[in-house]
Amino acid sequence: MTSLVPTPTSTAAADLLDDLRTLRQGVAALPALEPDSYARDHAAFELLSDQRGLIADHLADRMAELGDGPISVLSVGCGDGSLDVRLAEGLVRAVPGRPVRYVGIEPWSGSAALFTAEMAALEARELTVEAHVSSFADASVDETFDVVVFVHSIYYVVDLRETLRSALDLVRPGGQLWVLNAPRAALNELVDVLAPPLEDHRQWFSADVEEAFAAEGITLDDAVTLNALVDLASSSDEVLDFAVQARLTPELRGPVRAYLAAVSVPGPDGEARVPHPVDVFSTTRH
Repeated sequence: MTSLVPTPTSTAAADLLDDLRTLRQGVAALPALEPDSYARDHAAFELLSDQRGLIADHLADRMAELGDGPISVLSVGCGDGSLDVRLAEGLVRAVPGRPVRYVGIEPWSGSAALFTAEMAALEARELTVEAHVSSFADASVDETFDVVVFVHSIYYVVDLRETLRSALDLVRPGGQLWVLNAPRAALNELVDVLAPPLEDHRQWFSADVEEAFAAEGITLDDAVTLNALVDLASSSDEVLDFAVQARLTPELRGPVRAYLAAVSVPGPDGEARVPHPVDVFSTTRH
């Protein structure tokens, strides 16, 4: 990695995290987030973070480097399309008349429908859109793409190595695979302590993704960190739950908020913000 955001080492933060570990030791796992509210809470969380804008700008710059010919994109875990529609619109506007193919894979039908609707609202005749309501492993995709991108979605796959190899197989020669994933920084230390275990595997963080690329013999072009911030001091309980990927019990909310205050840094406006970084891994298929 060219940059990694370190886990906070202040005594106060470390002590508060240890206190939370003690509270959770030997007790039943917290409830997972409900699928029907996940997308809503995610959207509310994103409104408090500058990460989505940083990702959109970063990926738009990368797409601009791919030339002005026809372009195709596969977005794995496209969600409601709020990010992808910005990227698709940029591609259409950058080169008028250029054919743009955009395919999304999203396991939740409601979010996939929003993705399709957001893309249709662009009213761009040169843009063709398709959505697969499926996991990546089960998606029936029989074409290759100039770009295959995972934005905060590779957490949910069972086998990282197999997924990276399968994803690279969907990239055209000369095309690129981009994987955006969170490091085990301050916020994800909470996820590690509080989130219920996933059904088939543990939580994947950036170090796991980097190791999987190396284990598969896939050479990275680069790996950079986008240093975003999120305002969790003013968040609702539901957004706080989304941030730690679990439904918190009332007695945990105070300690969680105390920990977040301890790891916060001043934002551009001087107000406290929690570091919310994302790592971007990129490789070209040769």
